Amino acid sequence: MAFGCAERRSSQPLEPVTIELAMLPHFSLVHVAEARGYFREEGLAVTLRPHQFGKVALASLTAGQGDLATSAETPLVFAELSGHRLSILASIGLSRKNMAVVALTRAGISGPGDLKGKRIGVTRASSGEFFLDTFLLRHGLERREVRFLDLRPEEMEGALASGRVDAVATWNPTALLLQRRFGDQALSFYEDELYSETLLLIGRRGFAEQRPEAARRVLRALLKAEGYFQDHPEEARRVAAAAFTADPVVLDAMLRQLVFRVRLDQGLLVLMEEEARWAIRAGLVATQVAPSYLETIAADPLASVRPDAVGFIR
Repeated sequence: MAFGCAERRSSQPLEPVTIELAMLPHFSLVHVAEARGYFREEGLAVTLRPHQFGKVALASLTAGQGDLATSAETPLVFAELSGHRLSILASIGLSRKNMAVVALTRAGISGPGDLKGKRIGVTRASSGEFFLDTFLLRHGLERREVRFLDLRPEEMEGALASGRVDAVATWNPTALLLQRRFGDQALSFYEDELYSETLLLIGRRGFAEQRPEAARRVLRALLKAEGYFQDHPEEARRVAAAAFTADPVVLDAMLRQLVFRVRLDQGLLVLMEEEARWAIRAGLVATQVAPSYLETIAADPLASVRPDAVGFIR
């Protein structure tokens, strides 16, 4: 009977799902689920559309491309503040040491306090900017005391080398690669306890209601990938690393500090609300009213496939 069920399921056409994927090790559950065939096992034909980082992947989703996207929570906060209506199916990773300020010693920077009056490159409306603002406050500085320059991660090395900026605030692998590139000429300031970046699987509002089975199948595949990381961590990291061409040492360091888990918890909601207040207070958005981020969380698909993975007050 079990064989008959499997045979009937395998004879059904695969359901197409397109994921706008940030090509960062942070979203390795997606890479592992694809490489190990977990999406296909769940009856899905998944197309991965690559983007350099989460803000771009999410912009593609809000522009009407794809079904789902991967991004950290900050671009989603800004998208909602800009009027887009999105839906979080799950957080699929967590990083406590992903952000850094990389500063050049030749600019007279030997500690965080020396950033006063300096030019700092950062990708605006991203988790990098939230980290930078929080980092400055931690060290007694305000936004108006430094100059922000909007830079994409791939622009930061050139901007530092040319002297266009004195420091940058960014995420890995860019931060690690910049430190290797500039060596003793650069200092990297991490704040492990200052900010934990939450990595999300996102759809447009209503996706979970309109395509509930597709949502459940995607989550089941990612839960299988989570289990693979738990049971075979070394092999899982090798599978994940195969999707990238970056320095193997940098990749391994990143993969070891990332936590891969499929969850929905209260901490995510608190973090998004805090970031929305920050964006409004800093004048980074036109609105003065934050949306209800509770409405962005579509918990039913995850609750139906892994009830204990949902841990927030609804």
